[in-house]
Amino acid sequence: MAGIKINTGVIRLEVDCDGVKDEISFNPNDVIFMENIYRLMSELEKKKKAYEETEQKLNANTGIDENGIPVNMKERLSLISDICFYIKGQIDEVFGVGTSKKLFGNANTLEMFEQFFDGITPYIQSARESKLSQYKNSASRNVML
Repeated sequence: MAGIKINTGVIRLEVDCDGVKDEISFNPNDVIFMENIYRLMSELEKKKKAYEETEQKLNANTGIDENGIPVNMKERLSLISDICFYIKGQIDEVFGVGTSKKLFGNANTLEMFEQFFDGITPYIQSARESKLSQYKNSASRNVML
């Protein structure tokens, strides 16, 4: 039987979360995925600004309790927790339900998100550069001929 092979450009990456290995996949050639990634990055920028404003307000209160703990420690931890759950939800929306669990387990730190985005960025950039060069090189070519 004759057949065809289709390569959609899916990237599969092994994830090692504190010694537990799993895999995630995404397709930087898929227009819907890229729309979602750009939307996510835009929303994260807005959230980052809101987070920084709230953090400044919290930092303005330098009071400490009798144990030497900031009096607004609960609010500080709540802010970080809210950010973590928001970003995990957004990652699951873009990459598929359960992706954040594969990536981060039960951890909730801001640094892990930076590691994730730093890790996938080269794959997305490479695919986008490759796609753009295709269009530049095919200006005089009719794909259907």
